[in-house]
Amino acid sequence: MRFLKSLGLSILALWGAAPANAATTAFVGAMVIDGTGAAPVRDGVVVVTDGRIVAVGPRSTVAIPADAERVDLAGKTVMPGIVNAHAHVNASPRSAVPARQQLVDQLALYARYGVTTVYSLGDDGAESVALSRETREQSRAGTLDHARLFVSGPVLNATDPADGRKRVTENVARGVDIIKVRLEGPPDAPIRQPAVYGAMIDQTHTEGKRIAIHMFTAAETKGVVDAGVDILAHSIRDRDADAALIAAIKARGVGYIPTLTRDLSVFVYEGTPDFVADPFFAKEAAYRAPLAALSTPEAQAKMRADPAAQAIKPALAQAKRNLKLLSDAGVPIAMGTDSGAGAGRFQGYFEHLEMAMMAEAGMTPMQVLVAATGGAAQVMRIDDQLGTLRPGRRADLLVLSTSPLDNIRHSKTLEQVWIDGRRVH
Repeated sequence: MRFLKSLGLSILALWGAAPANAATTAFVGAMVIDGTGAAPVRDGVVVVTDGRIVAVGPRSTVAIPADAERVDLAGKTVMPGIVNAHAHVNASPRSAVPARQQLVDQLALYARYGVTTVYSLGDDGAESVALSRETREQSRAGTLDHARLFVSGPVLNATDPADGRKRVTENVARGVDIIKVRLEGPPDAPIRQPAVYGAMIDQTHTEGKRIAIHMFTAAETKGVVDAGVDILAHSIRDRDADAALIAAIKARGVGYIPTLTRDLSVFVYEGTPDFVADPFFAKEAAYRAPLAALSTPEAQAKMRADPAAQAIKPALAQAKRNLKLLSDAGVPIAMGTDSGAGAGRFQGYFEHLEMAMMAEAGMTPMQVLVAATGGAAQVMRIDDQLGTLRPGRRADLLVLSTSPLDNIRHSKTLEQVWIDGRRVH
């Protein structure tokens, strides 16, 4: 608890408080979905001063300052900016574009699709760590024009408990926001042993950080939950999560990130995916070159012949089933996609596709929206600043022409993106 309080104070100190006589904007007339799961406010008003929300509610009860700039949103829907709890933002050494510019371009791409906060869970270099700090400095100064970034640094492996503790400490010293570990390799791999990942979880908490672990099976999920993990970075994909496991996840407040589109991307390019024809996808120039490489007859044939690609199909079906089971049980769900981690995991668009797949799994549109906004912020422990349209939070908001509560796919009727109360063009 002391750690969470100190984290909140440090974030407030970094982002700063609103100065006196700051500029004020009032968003007027929209249906407001605040990201908490509460009923939407019709003919709502959101008042923003110096990048922070100062009032939210029906027009009949919210006093709009006389000097406020009014933005008329009658007939529109306003919701919080999307929070991606599991993404990847990293630079390719093969590109002629400078590394920092590659990262900024990816964050701008996320923002164009309404993703205003990104947690990059792995393979983050020094440029990414520096940029994560810079986005918060820009937020405080009111100059942020792309998604803000949080990072985990490199995904950690270890040979034994002592090595695991050492690697965690070294990663924390780099200035990362969270620790990420991947359970991989043969069954007897050291990182799969409870003594090793348990030591890394314990050291992470000793260092005042939180840890997300990449897992696949129910058995290894039980192991990391028993060891004290904070976040499950993927779905359970081998069998139904039983009542005891679900109860343990819920009782310990462990966050669950499904990443359904991660598994979809493993096999979907064996043909031409339906989403390729979606105007919301096709409008983005940055997608064209990677899509072309995935769409050659040779690439498609290779994917059709790949046993791993075919094996993930039933795993994805199982992931959807477990998402429904855990959501119904009240486990904290955070939307995440693993976008940016490999070819065909399209940053920006895949977050909307993920939300549609979460609804297909049985979650209601409101549950999905909460998982993609306030719920994700709560799982990542940034909900005192981000994720909801409530007084004191950063004014990251999206304007849609049609309500996603009627159909979650209406998230793609995105018209405007505002970050810290400034419109992103």
